[in-house]
Amino acid sequence: MKRKMDKYLKVFESYLNQLSDGERDEVMNFYSEYLQDGGFTNYDDIVTELGTPKQLARKVLADYSIRILDDPDTGSTRSKTQQSKTQVRTIWLIGLAILSTPVTIPMALVAFAVMAAVLITLAAVLFAIVVTIIAVFIGGLTAFFVGFGVLGASMGTGLTYIGGGLTIIGLFVLLIPLIVWIIRGIIRGALAFSRWLYSKLARKNKAEERRAHK
Repeated sequence: MKRKMDKYLKVFESYLNQLSDGERDEVMNFYSEYLQDGGFTNYDDIVTELGTPKQLARKVLADYSIRILDDPDTGSTRSKTQQSKTQVRTIWLIGLAILSTPVTIPMALVAFAVMAAVLITLAAVLFAIVVTIIAVFIGGLTAFFVGFGVLGASMGTGLTYIGGGLTIIGLFVLLIPLIVWIIRGIIRGALAFSRWLYSKLARKNKAEERRAHK
C-alpha cells in the first residue's frame, strides 16, 4: 500500500518544478509526513483527502506565488517589471488552481468570463490608444525629416515642420509612462480580482489548513 502513497507523491512532485529545491523539499516533507501520520496508504483515499496530484500541485503553486507577492523582503528587491511578471504569473496559477477544482468550475467559468470580458475591453481600448499614439509618432517623425528636406526651399516652412515634428515626438515620449502605468493598473486589478475569487472558490483541505497555521 505504501507504494501507492509513494506513487502519488512522485506524481505530485513532478508538477512542482516551478518551485525552488528548498521550497519543493519543504512541501514534499510536509505532505509525506501528513499522509504517513494519517495512515493514508490507499491511492483513492489520498485523492479523496487531497485531490489529484495535479489539483494539489496547482493549489500549492498558487499559494506560493501569492506568498511571494506578499513577502515585503522579496518585493523590495524586485523591479517594477519583475513585479508585473510575477503578478501575471500569479494570475495564471490562480486561474489553474480554481479551474482544477471540479466543484468550482461552473462558478469560476462565469466569474472568469466576466473578468475576461472586462480585460478584453480594456485591452482593446489600450490597443487603440497605442496604435493612435504610434501613428502620431510616425507622423511627427515624418514631419521632422520633411522639414529638413524643405529647408533649402523655404526656411520658415522647414522650421515649422521640424518644430511640429519635435513637439509630437516629445509628447510621445511623455505618454510612454502613462501607457505603462495603465497596463500595470490593469494587471493589479486582475490580480486583486483573481485573489478574491481564489479565496471564495478554492476550498482548503485539512492538510492545507494545517500548513497555513504552521
